[in-house]
Amino acid sequence: MVRSPESLIKENKIGYGWKQVNFSAHQEIKELIKEIIEKNGSIGRMTNQVKNYFELKSEDIVIVPLGKKIAIAKVIGTKNYDPLFKGGHGANQIDVKFFRKDGKVIYIPRSKLKENLESRLKLRTTIGDLTRFSQEIDHIIQNLNELGNFDIKSSFQEKIDQYENEFKTELLNALWKGNTRLKAGGRGLEELVKELLEIEGYSNVDILDKKNGEGIADVDIQATSEKNPFLKDILVQVKHHRGETSKHAINQLIAYEFESDSNAYKWVVTTGHVSQESKLYAQENQINIMEGEQLVDWIYTNLSALKISTKEALGIVDVPKLSWL
Repeated sequence: MVRSPESLIKENKIGYGWKQVNFSAHQEIKELIKEIIEKNGSIGRMTNQVKNYFELKSEDIVIVPLGKKIAIAKVIGTKNYDPLFKGGHGANQIDVKFFRKDGKVIYIPRSKLKENLESRLKLRTTIGDLTRFSQEIDHIIQNLNELGNFDIKSSFQEKIDQYENEFKTELLNALWKGNTRLKAGGRGLEELVKELLEIEGYSNVDILDKKNGEGIADVDIQATSEKNPFLKDILVQVKHHRGETSKHAINQLIAYEFESDSNAYKWVVTTGHVSQESKLYAQENQINIMEGEQLVDWIYTNLSALKISTKEALGIVDVPKLSWL
């Protein structure tokens, strides 16, 4: 699994972060990790993710999650480095070949996947090992055209994409402007993130009291899971912003120490956006970033599981729409 920027799909590429390091300049993983540590000071829990991505080779299969659907590609293997890439965390790129029909990328709804694989794709990491699902993935590849009509650029599917994009844009604007019935003061957004984490399998999700760390250290949500071994503990700083979310949110998480598991994933979730400089700073300190557009994607992916009261608070109405009107 590679959470690659969607903009790279049309170029038959996947991308990963670490913008300050050129993966393609290295032949051995040890050399790459050494440079990351030299430039960053540490690599922390990212070691396995970097290793798994760097060691992708020709004929390997990659799944790219995209909201409520996935795309599948076969690795060609040529590595590229684009430090000026602006489409997200994707400076270190690898050439792949996405499975297509009539020249158009085939997208598979997550609903067509078996429960265990679909749950695995919810893991909040950028790179994930799907080896244990190889038989299921091979079966999917062999039966792509039998899973449904995936001519993604058909007029019907184009309408679906149009409505999805319009919905996400309207929802993000509503969150920016405060045109929802979520509780004020950021509490409503925290409760929304809590619910999304519970939907994804976290058995213990707590909104913490304010000022819960020393100095600037602060965490809004702590999530752990006893039922799903794939779900790593998560610490979240939630920001309800319309504009830019500054480095302060990142520094709050850097300063926070999680006693039960020092390897917990740390996330800044914001309705706003984060500058490229701050994203690089976050990456250097093993902090994950979820901006407004990614947040509404996350909401949309789990829309059917949201509480009715939550949908009402967001202004979401479940009404069928005819595509030709």
